[in-house]
Amino acid sequence: MEYGNNKIRIMSYNIHSGKDLFMLPSLDKIIHFIKEEDCQIIGIQEINENNRRGYQVSRMKQRLRMNSAFAPNVKIGDGYYGIGIFTPYKILQTNHIPLPSTKEQRGLLDVTLLINHQRLHVMNTHLGLSREEREKQIEKIQKYISSIKEPFLFMGDLNTAVTGWSSHQMVDTGKACQQEHLSTLLCYNKRIDYIFVSKSIKVLNYQVVPVKLSDHYPIMAEIII
Repeated sequence: MEYGNNKIRIMSYNIHSGKDLFMLPSLDKIIHFIKEEDCQIIGIQEINENNRRGYQVSRMKQRLRMNSAFAPNVKIGDGYYGIGIFTPYKILQTNHIPLPSTKEQRGLLDVTLLINHQRLHVMNTHLGLSREEREKQIEKIQKYISSIKEPFLFMGDLNTAVTGWSSHQMVDTGKACQQEHLSTLLCYNKRIDYIFVSKSIKVLNYQVVPVKLSDHYPIMAEIII
């Protein structure tokens, strides 16, 4: 892999606990797909590290040969279910911020990476299902992002098609590339998965990849920091 010139490929993917739309196991295919796409920053939602659904974080880290961070939001069996970030870059710091949640516990995972002597914050989240819950979660995320003074990425499954709340803080990569009309959900014409970047970052391209290994499509962006 070549990581020079601060040109980076990013992926955000809700992997549905490693199962496709028909609940058939697909984790091995997902890992193979991710390896083929050769991304340097990967944000994963709905990933497990427990005895009931599998040690998916460990498995993905080993197969991808990357560093990883995991936000254990929900207790399951002897482990947890949550969100993760995978990258070949050095992870300098990891911060897991619990978000206000009325049903399933949600969280924001923030890792600080070192990329060619440049620090970059990478944030991943999976927001709640109700509008009231999301509003409180978004408010906390906005406040947290406002405190970051370095370049950053913010990605995840936001469970909503409304994104105007972020426009003053960051750039929607899909909108920047005029691809915001593309659905990120199988069987629904809805865009609920996003990759945002701070305004100092240049967006080169964005795409929704039509692979059917989950109930979501993976989204990808290419940037320069």
